[in-house]
Amino acid sequence: MKRISQLLLLTLILSNGCFITKEYPVEYDYNFLGDFNNYNSFAFFVTASTIPDSQNELVKATIINHLELLGYDYQEDNPSFYVNYLYYTDSLRYRGYDQPKMDDFILFRNKSDKEKEKYENKNLDINNGTLVINFTEASSNSMIWQGYTTDLYAENIFDDPRKVRVAVLSILNNYAYLPEDSKNN
Repeated sequence: MKRISQLLLLTLILSNGCFITKEYPVEYDYNFLGDFNNYNSFAFFVTASTIPDSQNELVKATIINHLELLGYDYQEDNPSFYVNYLYYTDSLRYRGYDQPKMDDFILFRNKSDKEKEKYENKNLDINNGTLVINFTEASSNSMIWQGYTTDLYAENIFDDPRKVRVAVLSILNNYAYLPEDSKNN
């Protein structure tokens, strides 16, 4: 029964994109040596928000809901990784990386191959209106994953809660790694 409900939940998550009328284009990067098998809980960094107060709670709630649906536990004490999100209002040059698709790389490469992998820089010119969500490993304080929108907001997304939710989910849909506990049940 538990297996059936997990499959139903995964189907719901994957079909979530079908109900979104416009998914935003997203780039993401990850740490080749991230120990994704050991991440099972998360909390948020406490930082000054770059998002209007009226929408800040919506962003946070959407992140919590999505990660809990994947099987992660929200726990403020001793999490495996921290989540941070910010919104750039100015244009900027952002360095990302050309990388293999995350799920293929993490699942099908051994540790030795991962250690030999090289990061290929990719410079991005990002226009104003960029939402970034990143995950930082709690034990090492190193970035393990980040997703960001690029060149997409001609209008202020914070004028419409639906656009905020779509932007956050567009980013998080690119992080599909399930915690170890979810895989074994």
